[in-house]
Amino acid sequence: MPDPVPESANTLDVAELAARVKASRAEFESVFDDHAAARKGAASFKAIALRRQQREPLASGPERDAADMRVALEHAAAHDFLAELCAAAGDRLFNTNAAGTILPTLLATDAESRQSVALTYQAIASAGRFHNMDEVQASLMRAQRRTCRIVVRQDGRRVTGSGFLIGPRLVLTNWHVVQSLLEPLPASPGIELAEAWQAKSGSADALSVEFDLNAPGGKTSVAAAADWLIAASQSEGAGGGGAGDTVKWPTTNVKAAFEPFDDFAVLKISEAAGLERGYYDIAGTEPPQELTGRVVLVQYPGAFSIRMSEGSFDVDKTFARLLGSGADATDARVLHNANSIGGSSGGLILDSDMRPVALHQAGLKLGRDAVFGGAAGGDGTADGEPPPGSAVNVAIPLRRIWKKAGPAIQASLGDLKALRPQLKGGEPLIGRMEFQQAIAEAMAGKVKIIVVRPGRGDDGLPLGKVGKSFSRDILRDYLDPAGHLRIEMSAAKLVRDPVGAATAILTAVRPGLSIDPSRMQARPQSSELNDVLPAIGADLREKLVAEAGNRILWLIIDDLEHHALPNTSTRELLERLYGDVIREPSLRVVLVGLMEAGLAPLQNSDATRFEQPLEHLSRAAIASWLVGRLDGRLALPDAVRDCIAGVVDAVAESRKNPAFSKTHAVAELIRKDVDPPLKRGLDI
Repeated sequence: MPDPVPESANTLDVAELAARVKASRAEFESVFDDHAAARKGAASFKAIALRRQQREPLASGPERDAADMRVALEHAAAHDFLAELCAAAGDRLFNTNAAGTILPTLLATDAESRQSVALTYQAIASAGRFHNMDEVQASLMRAQRRTCRIVVRQDGRRVTGSGFLIGPRLVLTNWHVVQSLLEPLPASPGIELAEAWQAKSGSADALSVEFDLNAPGGKTSVAAAADWLIAASQSEGAGGGGAGDTVKWPTTNVKAAFEPFDDFAVLKISEAAGLERGYYDIAGTEPPQELTGRVVLVQYPGAFSIRMSEGSFDVDKTFARLLGSGADATDARVLHNANSIGGSSGGLILDSDMRPVALHQAGLKLGRDAVFGGAAGGDGTADGEPPPGSAVNVAIPLRRIWKKAGPAIQASLGDLKALRPQLKGGEPLIGRMEFQQAIAEAMAGKVKIIVVRPGRGDDGLPLGKVGKSFSRDILRDYLDPAGHLRIEMSAAKLVRDPVGAATAILTAVRPGLSIDPSRMQARPQSSELNDVLPAIGADLREKLVAEAGNRILWLIIDDLEHHALPNTSTRELLERLYGDVIREPSLRVVLVGLMEAGLAPLQNSDATRFEQPLEHLSRAAIASWLVGRLDGRLALPDAVRDCIAGVVDAVAESRKNPAFSKTHAVAELIRKDVDPPLKRGLDI
């Protein structure tokens, strides 16, 4: 018989509970206050924490959080709602115990139920957890949106594999999937042989990725970026062979055979698909070291659309010899038995907590010699050796890729981490994905000039009420004053002579700042353009760089659609400024409303990004906003998302009038009618 169960759940060990808190301070406070509010005499978390801090001051950080949460749990016990708190939110607040479950007595709120739970405790026959079905469903939907098919077209053939998003524009797959598009780098010190690869010239045209192959609206295809290869490590034993060559599994020196070969490639695609779909931040979060338990493999096998198969890392012990033993053992690979076929290479492997943990590599078929090519299955023989014809699957732990390619991935991510669904003040941010991407790339120094072009209506005039002025609000929200100096001015102040234009820019930076008079004196027998203008331009550049200091100076020129710059020396000065900005690390320019298309310094530079706001916020833009707002935390099927977007679009269409654009109507509907219930559902 089990030990007697206490009659009151409030006799539970508060110290043990406090040691197993996993929730953030904000989440703990939210859950605690919901229950404390229903108890007469119970205090809020902030009040409890303040009293504790007054008694025992602690610096902000994990130690203070732990102390505050423990005293809050003691308060809950004293006011008789600890059991209720644990029963309602134990899976959100506490880590599991050694058996993989939350303590059974925490899941019952009365003595009779607690006794029953204790009597049946031995029926829990494994270390498997009780999973929150909403979290599992949301995790699978995230995996579905983030997993893609890799397509390589070469020599009239179409070779496919699987991959998944690890950044807004980054996809992880196997090296052997894209091997035909790679060539060895020239020998260079400091580069491992396994990593010495570069993309062949013109190979980007042969590479693309495909999402949503089973979506009602059809697949979404995204081309590779011109500089598509970010990092790579070749497959073990590949030699100079082509993709798909059969290689033997080593029977000796297993560790040497696999290290440093990790068979992965990080690809950059031409669109920031991960801003809308989300991505797995494997470079920012250290992947787990030990891989055990159940697995889910998400893949594009063969000619099928996206599929998942289930299995385990805990494969039959007769396969253990494949990874060596003792000093010869390797952690460069992990075995699993989730089914796979051709095309599964590069598939996403999730563990039982639905975390990304490994990159599927290949199947290993066992015969006289072990070779790649099989699926999974097989029972051991009496002598402990796998029988001929049995098979097991092989994967690369993401921890290996994190160690090797983490810095390159982080450098490629820059500041482009996530699509913001709203500004800090609560204003919905819809349909400006390209602009957000351009700002992030400019913050990272990859872009120096951003051009926001409003487009023209049927009358040939610049379109109004398309969110052009909203660009300034977005910039204010993104640019932290600690690292960025934001200067806003109207183009109306620039339609004078070069000296007046340069002075207007410097005055906007700091009142009283002006061009050095000595720079405005032309030498004898020299023209303004050949002498004075370069001198003024040089002085303008030097003063802007000096004012920037350790920050980045952003010169934001608005109203360009109403104040086009004349084709004079003033225009020449500004074109010189654009060239200087491209070369100076601390300077950026944003041109809002520019209609011209032929400014050479802008058109001929990879450092310029052009963005055109939507004429009105479309159904697709609304659906994208919903994805960003939900951030994978609610299991909202695509069909439901599209239905909500359709309703908002239709209602906004009915509300627009000459003084109230559809863009404004959509924003108002989102702010007043859509976002509040989402906010409640997300508990934020």
